[in-house]
Amino acid sequence: MPEASLGDSLRLIEAESELSQEALLEVVAAAVRQAWLEERGSEPLVRATLEQPAGNILIDFLDMAESTQEPAGEPAQGDCLSLSHQPSATGPQPLADLPPGVLRRALRLARARLSRLVRETRERKLTGEAEEHRGQLVDSIVERVQDQTWFLRAGDLQAVLALVEQIPGERLRRGQHLKVVLMESRRAGGGEYLQVRASRTSPLLLRRLLEAEVPELTEGTLAVRAVAREPGERAKVAVESLRPEIDAKGACIGLRGVRIRNVVAQLGGEKVDVLEWASDPAEYVARALAPAPVLAVKIDEESHRATVTVAPDVLSLAIGKEGQNARLAARLTGWRIDIHAHEGSAMPAGARELGQPA
Repeated sequence: MPEASLGDSLRLIEAESELSQEALLEVVAAAVRQAWLEERGSEPLVRATLEQPAGNILIDFLDMAESTQEPAGEPAQGDCLSLSHQPSATGPQPLADLPPGVLRRALRLARARLSRLVRETRERKLTGEAEEHRGQLVDSIVERVQDQTWFLRAGDLQAVLALVEQIPGERLRRGQHLKVVLMESRRAGGGEYLQVRASRTSPLLLRRLLEAEVPELTEGTLAVRAVAREPGERAKVAVESLRPEIDAKGACIGLRGVRIRNVVAQLGGEKVDVLEWASDPAEYVARALAPAPVLAVKIDEESHRATVTVAPDVLSLAIGKEGQNARLAARLTGWRIDIHAHEGSAMPAGARELGQPA
C-alpha cells in the first residue's frame, strides 16, 4: 500500500465507518512508533496528521532525543538523509520521507491494524444491530439456499432461515422479499462473521405482522394477549380492547377484512382466527373454540382442566380436523380442554352454561 493510497484509505474508512479521523491517524502514528522501534531500537513520540486537501499523511516527531541516535552498524544510504533532518525544527514531514525500512514496516503495520480496527468496529455495529432488532419484524431478501437452509439479507445482517423455521410447503425464490422475525445471533464460519436466526414459524411473527397492520396495537388501545399457531395451516389470536369504545376483533380484521387479509397473505395463506380475550376462564375457553358454539364449560382449577360441552352436531367442528381446533384453543388459553357432546337435558355437574353469570 503506497503512502498516497493510505491517506485515501483513511478518508474512505472515516466516511464509511463510525471511526473518527483522530482514531485512524493514531493507528498510523502507533504503527510508525512500532516500526521505528523495531528498525532503530528506540520509540519516538509521534503524531500523525492528514494534510488537506491533498490527503497526504504528515508525521510530526515531537521528541527525537533518542530516535535520532545512529543505530549500531552501517546505516543504509536511503536512511542518512532522513536521519540528518531535525523534525522538531522543520515540523511535520510527509510519511513518504521516513527511512525506507521504517516506511515499509510502518505501512505494513498500519494496514494490518486498520483492517483489524475496521473489522472489529463493523462487528460491534452488526452485533448491536442484531440485538436491537431481536424479536422484531424485518423485510429480508432471499439470497441463496444450501442443504434446505435459506440465507437471507436483512439490511447489513445475514439471517439464516433453517428448515425448522420455514413454513411447511412454502416455496421461496432468490431475490424474493420475505417478512421474518429475527431471533438470537451467533458467530459462524469459525467466528469470522455474525449470523442471525430468522423465523417464519414463531408465534411472534404473527404478533408483529398484526402490529404492522393494526395501528391500535402500537398506539396502546388494543393488546395481543396470546397467539397459537400451526404454521402454514391455522392460527388463533386473542386480543383485548383497552378502551370500551373500540371493538378489538373488528379492529384487527379491518374494514371488509383488509387488515387480516394482508396478514394472511404474508403468511402464505395461513388461516387466522381472531377472538376477544376474556378474564373469565370459561368464557375464554369457549371463545377459543370458535367457530364451534359452546353450550357449557366446567373449570377445574386444581387440574387446570376445562371440560367443554357442545351440541352433538358440532362436536367434530369443535375438535377440528385431526384435533387442530381443540389443540390450538388449548395452546392459546393454557387450559387442558376436554370436549364432550351434550346428552340428555341436564348439563354436566358443575358446568356453567355460557351466557350465565359465574
